[in-house]
Amino acid sequence: MKSLSVCTATYNNSDTIRRALDSINSLADEIVVLDSHSTDGTRDIVDEYANSVIYDYEFEGFADMFRTATEKSSNEWVLFVDADEEVKEDLAREIQNTLDSPSEDAYQAEKKNRMWGKWMHATHKPRPILARKQALSWDDSLVGEEWKVREEFTTGELRNPIHHYAYDDIDEYLEKWVRYTAADALDEWRAGHTPSIPKYYFKGIAAFWYRYIYEKAVLDGWQGLFFAVMSGVFYPVVDAKMRYIQMVQRQNEDWEDWWIETKL
Repeated sequence: MKSLSVCTATYNNSDTIRRALDSINSLADEIVVLDSHSTDGTRDIVDEYANSVIYDYEFEGFADMFRTATEKSSNEWVLFVDADEEVKEDLAREIQNTLDSPSEDAYQAEKKNRMWGKWMHATHKPRPILARKQALSWDDSLVGEEWKVREEFTTGELRNPIHHYAYDDIDEYLEKWVRYTAADALDEWRAGHTPSIPKYYFKGIAAFWYRYIYEKAVLDGWQGLFFAVMSGVFYPVVDAKMRYIQMVQRQNEDWEDWWIETKL
């Protein structure tokens, strides 16, 4: 089996990080952890793993975080596992078999989500979680970063999903949702977009129906309905926050630093 670096990032994840690291410990020759100054004992848990190395990291966006973790990895092959994810036995076995004789340069997997006590039908868009590190690139979005496999490299599929323990607490979800809308508004503004009711409100309507029908959230009871509604409302809120950025920009020349410090 090819030597493997497992990459993860942490910030006060003491309640989930042990499950994540236990699930990949037998696969990893090296565990690369970027920690954004955790204060809850997360670092002490990471230090229990002999093959782990932990780096201090100032968060500058998810794309930068993944690039940084990749750069710090010492092996050609990298596996990305978030602090609230788990590689179940079937996926671990598939990764091991794949690395015995890889036929592609990167391998995508779906993410199976657990929200508010229920494993959801809706899954995240497949992303390359296992790859030769030179095969991967990311855009510079603060959130919703696009995972890409460079054109000169090939992509395969893993049959088994990675399991994501997303949210048990509604307030935790809403807190992150508020920060993600602020980050998305900043990304849109940086890209030169301006507020538009037709664009963002119709995008919200489309997002609701896509989540609820196409991704089968309709089968997930109140959890699925709530998730679909919040996915739809996301875009009108982004529009409103872009309008707020317009106002703040006129009043404060350092508005972008202020926005990042106070809203993200």
